[in-house]
Amino acid sequence: MRACFYIGPSLNEWCWRFFPDKSPGELPLAGKSWCRHAIDLCSLLGVTDIYLAECYYRDELAQRLGNGDFWSLKIHHLPSIPCANLEQLRMQHRGEPPVEDDLLIFWGQVLPDVSDVETVLENMRPVDREKLPEVLPEGFWLLRRDGVLCEYQSPLHRMDSLKHYFDLNFRMLEQPGIYNLPGYSTENGCGFGMDVVMMLNCELEKPVIIGDDVCLEHDVFLHGGVIIGKDVLVNENSELEHTIVLDHTYIGKSMYFRDKIVDGNRVIDVNSEACEALSDSFLAGHIQQNIAGGCRVTEWLLALFLVVVLLIPYLFTVLLPTLKHLAFFKFLHQIYPKCWKVLFGKARLVRCGINDQCYAFRYADMWPLHQDEHLKEQDDIYFFYHQTHFNILRTVVHSLLKRFFMLAPPEESWARKNSEAKAVDE
Repeated sequence: MRACFYIGPSLNEWCWRFFPDKSPGELPLAGKSWCRHAIDLCSLLGVTDIYLAECYYRDELAQRLGNGDFWSLKIHHLPSIPCANLEQLRMQHRGEPPVEDDLLIFWGQVLPDVSDVETVLENMRPVDREKLPEVLPEGFWLLRRDGVLCEYQSPLHRMDSLKHYFDLNFRMLEQPGIYNLPGYSTENGCGFGMDVVMMLNCELEKPVIIGDDVCLEHDVFLHGGVIIGKDVLVNENSELEHTIVLDHTYIGKSMYFRDKIVDGNRVIDVNSEACEALSDSFLAGHIQQNIAGGCRVTEWLLALFLVVVLLIPYLFTVLLPTLKHLAFFKFLHQIYPKCWKVLFGKARLVRCGINDQCYAFRYADMWPLHQDEHLKEQDDIYFFYHQTHFNILRTVVHSLLKRFFMLAPPEESWARKNSEAKAVDE
């Protein structure tokens, strides 16, 4: 059996209005894109090939889905122009998808609302193709190899308006049915991704989904149903109630959102369908964006101090290369030239956000040196919004002191400890 997904503009005008930078297929639905939910269902039904015909085609979505190896099937990406029915779609793509096999058709963003996958095909009923309108209605169809068209007769999850999309997120969060929600959890109604950091006094009420690489600062309160995407930072004293936070979003201090969708600096009120772009990036915004730091003078003065004080130790690393096996001198050999770049305005003393590529120190250096890179990037994002004179100073001091009292480079000592631990276990 094969499947065809058609995502056309006439079925998703609301999506283009509220999410112009996203294709409808990649909109998150209870923490996972609609496409992934549909592909999961096809995998359970034994589909071998999926033809994804999308009028909002984006290379990013095609790269994320790949060719279907993750699901043990094949995905064919078909950039399309609007069409009224399957025949027009096949003519546009020279006969693809083929119909010599049974063909499941997701015409629009719909999903069967069932709790048992075995009942999906049982609820297909033949229809008279001659009585159908010229424009195929949104729905879930089955075109059998004998030419008979069947329509799914049971309830469907629909994403045909902003309100339906918002409500469906929380409906699936509470009653996922056959759909597998992302994250790890020991109880129903809670899903947590990888590298989730929760500071003291955070309060969470079910149901909730929190994606990968998320940091919740002190006194954050989530209740009434909250869905948070990946790469999100929620600053201290903020409260989210019945709200969806999309990927790569920063929420500032002491913010309160209820019945909202927060996408970067755009806040969408679901009930009124009003969309407001916040001009202050410290209230809410995309965490990739960069803002001018207010501590450049402090960085410049610290860099000047370092190039003077560390000049003689740096010359020792140049004249005596054997010293580089010591963590402090190895680190010094790497950061000293960058301090000169800071003086000439070509680098930051402390990395500020995930866009900075040239820097001498990282805020993550204050914590264990064997941290995962995702956790280090979370610290970079935190510093991005909390850069103060004190944070810059203590980052530099902690980084130097940690290396000064370490005899071997961090990666070597950590690798040696791991190998020793494995030897003990064996």
